Order: sequence, then C-alpha cells, then structure tokens
Amino acid sequence: MHEQARPYHLPVGDGPAILILAIFIIFVISVPKFDIAGVIAFAAFPLLFVTATGIPLLQLMKRLVIVSPFIFFMAAGNLIFDRSPAFTIAGITITEGMVSASVIVLKTFVTLSSLLSLITCMPFHRFGMALRTLRVPEVFVTQLLLVYRYSFLLSEEAGMMQKARDLRSFEGRGKGALVTAKLIGSLFIRTTARAERIYMAMSARGFRTVLASRAAWTMKTGDLAAIAGAIVLFTLVRHLF
Repeated sequence: MHEQARPYHLPVGDGPAILILAIFIIFVISVPKFDIAGVIAFAAFPLLFVTATGIPLLQLMKRLVIVSPFIFFMAAGNLIFDRSPAFTIAGITITEGMVSASVIVLKTFVTLSSLLSLITCMPFHRFGMALRTLRVPEVFVTQLLLVYRYSFLLSEEAGMMQKARDLRSFEGRGKGALVTAKLIGSLFIRTTARAERIYMAMSARGFRTVLASRAAWTMKTGDLAAIAGAIVLFTLVRHLF
C-alpha cells in the first residue's frame, strides 16, 4: 500500500521548502564538534515545525528509532579514540569523545527529524517533482522516484521469502547466517529480474527516461523573503550559540 497525501499545509512552496531544509542542514552540520548547546538550539526548529503542522510526534519518533542503532554505531568510535578529559561532573570525568559523540548523535537526529517532517507534509512524488523544478539532474530524480515506487514490491518479496524460511525452519534450524546470506542473494537476483521486466513493460508503453514533465520553478517575492528570513534566523542562532 502506498502512503496517501496528507492534509498538512506548508507555508511556502515545495521548492523553497527543500531549499530552506538544505540550508538548515548545512547550518546544523557547521556546528563545532563540542558545541552541544548549538545543536540543541537548532533542534527547536524541527520541534516547532512538528508542533505547528500537527504531525504525529509518535510516528516521527518510530522512524527515528529504526535508524538509531546506525547513528549510535557511527558515534561510538569517538568514545574509543578520543579519551581526553573535558570536564568533571560530580566526580565523573566526561571525555571529549563523549561530548563529540553526543554532538554527532544530536546532529543526526535533528537533521533526520527535519527531513522526515518535510516528507510527512509533502508526498514523495511532489518531493521528486520539486527536485526537478530545482534543476536537479533528471537521472537522479527518476531513479529516486522509481526506487521509492518499487521499494514496496521489494519489501513484499522479502517478507514472502522470510515467511517461507520460517515455515521450513524447526527448532531454530535454517535461520543461520549462511542461510540468510543465500536468501539475500536470491532476493537480489529476483529483484534484478523483476526490474528488467518492469523496465521492458515501461519501455513498451513509451517510457523515455522521464517520468513526468513540470515547468521550472520561478522565484517569487514570497519565496525569496522566506529563504532570506530563514538564512538570517539560522545565522542569528548560529552566532548566539
């Protein structure tokens, strides 16, 4: 099943919203690796956006929990390689690695929550069309839309293979790493074969590497004001913290 378009309303157009998101991510990434207060200050923006648009916070948190193991694994290296003491709290020494790892985790959560909030307000096909109006290369936009469109088929195929394996497994047998590796290889082969059939069907129906056409986005006064206001606000927060 595909996600339905949601009734949330953006105060600006799709193109300016993506530009403001990109600018916001750049500002968050530019925060120094020991500046926890700066990242927390930028976290107020996605929280305000979620509150203003009425996006279910629980739904957003579930998606962040799914990717959280990768985020913590990415930041774990700082705890090991950077053990220089930074400060002491109640007799507990806090190392610079702990601080920088916390900043990495916070940065990732802030940027991901901003992206997920925008995607929640903007159906994915509109997101792809907005990228096209921003003159993002057509190959990239088409691949992005096709991957999203057919990822549901891939997950359905993977679910069927997992169910078949579970029905043929007894007392934990048949669920080892070797069997899982074979299933992943089989899934890759099936995916490639299905992709070829889909492409042949699309070509037979006149597909010529472009999914849809849309006029290029023209910059309006309100869009310029929104982008300029966002830059000024982000700069002010970055300067203060």
